[in-house]
Amino acid sequence: MREKLRLVKPDATAPRQPSAEYLKQIFAHRLFDFSSPLYMVDSTGHLTWQNLPYRQLSERLSLRRGVVELLSLPDLIAEAGAQQRVIRRDVEVTLDGESQILHVHHVPLTDKQGRLNGLAGLVEPVDKSTQNAADLAVARERFDDIVRLTSDWVWETAPDGTFTMLSDRIVKVLGFLPQELMGRSISGLATAEAGIVALQRRLEAMAPFRDHRLEAQTKSGEARLFLLSGVPTFSHATGAHTGYRGTATDITDLIRREQSLIVAKETAELASRAKSDFLANMSHELRTPLNSIIGFADLLSRQIAELPSKGRAVEYADDIQTSASHLLTMINDILDLSKIESGRLNLNEEEISVEMLCEPILRLGRERALAADLTLASDIAPNLPLVLVDQKLVRQILLNLLSNAIKFTPGGGAIVLRAAMSTDGDLLIEVEDNGIGIPEKDIERVLEPFVQVESHRARRFGGTGLGLALSRRLIELHDGRLTLSSQIDHGTRVGIHIPANRFR
Repeated sequence: MREKLRLVKPDATAPRQPSAEYLKQIFAHRLFDFSSPLYMVDSTGHLTWQNLPYRQLSERLSLRRGVVELLSLPDLIAEAGAQQRVIRRDVEVTLDGESQILHVHHVPLTDKQGRLNGLAGLVEPVDKSTQNAADLAVARERFDDIVRLTSDWVWETAPDGTFTMLSDRIVKVLGFLPQELMGRSISGLATAEAGIVALQRRLEAMAPFRDHRLEAQTKSGEARLFLLSGVPTFSHATGAHTGYRGTATDITDLIRREQSLIVAKETAELASRAKSDFLANMSHELRTPLNSIIGFADLLSRQIAELPSKGRAVEYADDIQTSASHLLTMINDILDLSKIESGRLNLNEEEISVEMLCEPILRLGRERALAADLTLASDIAPNLPLVLVDQKLVRQILLNLLSNAIKFTPGGGAIVLRAAMSTDGDLLIEVEDNGIGIPEKDIERVLEPFVQVESHRARRFGGTGLGLALSRRLIELHDGRLTLSSQIDHGTRVGIHIPANRFR
């Protein structure tokens, strides 16, 4: 049987603050037993006091020491000692078979010197309706932030397609306030009848759709193009169709940029085609008079040679013939390159052995190498397969490579033409010299048309810089590739790879 509460009459001369004896009697008669669950722990985490609601809660949780068993008391005590403030921890428990969150507030207990003696804890069960409302508020805030920050505008409709919700983004893209469009049909935004019908069919199908193109008119009358994506919505209670919700992306500027790029690409292609046509026509026009100059220079040289007093006339005639032949070679290279770029160079393919392919080039190359005080050797592996190639074009490639090697190798140097099977199964024909070489940073550049490496040694040589670029284009027409490696003052190695699908 509970004792009757006996209060001690306070001293009239004492301050109004309750006496320690008065508070002790209240505490002793369990006033706290009618409050929330309360407990105290000392600085070591030992449970020193608990009220009746806390004991009852411990029994429901089947925990001898109650909620403190679910807390990291050493961490709490350390944090309370460092910060001297109320510390809250949330604890998830199972009460009566249901999951529930408990808020546990901890107040530091200190002595007169401010040293921590322990903690007083207050346990507050969280009302589910309150927690659900808080979770809903957080979810709504998150949704509002996403809708506000996204570049798309968000929409929702009733089953008949009329707007029931529109995000504020629509003001920027269409100029309408959301309330101006509420109750209007989403298909009514379309500027064309075909667009209205197409969107209505989408909505009537009651199926998700993505990136449906819709041309809509802004409030100012401008036509804008949108990509609509949406999903149907249904009632959780009855399963009835309740409408659609989705997003709309403005792609007008993107489409305009794409169209600008297409126009720019077509313009560039037309300019490139016009350039190739001009080079081809110019080359044809120049070749005829050059052939005449070469022929007449040869005839003049022979006739002058028969004269008794010819002086230096024969030398001059030979210079005319040499210069004209050099110019004709360059024009032919330009013509071939323009044909390749315009797609008008066709291959005249024949089967041929590697020895037969290289023999005329070696014969001509030895004459040029001898005149330049160079040695030219060959190293062609036996039993190489026949290849199906355009003999004239492949020989042109090899002549270009040999001409470059002779041009950029000082007197007394050596050049080798090799042919063998490569490790990747291709037929590799390469020309190697020990000439002036190419800087590593310029290797890619020399494979482009009209490029010669600028240096005090290289620029003394003539030429258009078309040899390597033309050779690469020609071997690529044969499904092959050109490789180049070089080192300053140690020489250059250039090879063409003929793929296995051309072996016979």
